[in-house]
Amino acid sequence: MAEIPIQRKERNSLWWLWLLIIIVVLAAAWWWWTQKSASSTTTTTRADSTTVTAPAVTPAATPGATPAADSATARGATTAPRPDSTRPR
Repeated sequence: MAEIPIQRKERNSLWWLWLLIIIVVLAAAWWWWTQKSASSTTTTTRADSTTVTAPAVTPAATPGATPAADSATARGATTAPRPDSTRPR
């Protein structure tokens, strides 16, 4: 009888699966990081309180303009601070 060399079958390489898993994990971590930093900057960013509480300055009236149309109140400016700007930070 002839001798037949018996060799183990080589398993298929799974390097592509590991590469795919690493790419998915890195993409998920990047998305989580950008969402986390975007939400933290929106909650900490507030309007500058000096612009809110500064009194409105009425510019010099132009000749022929009515004082009511040229006033800061007509443009929507207020001198009272917003309620959320008076809270301590």
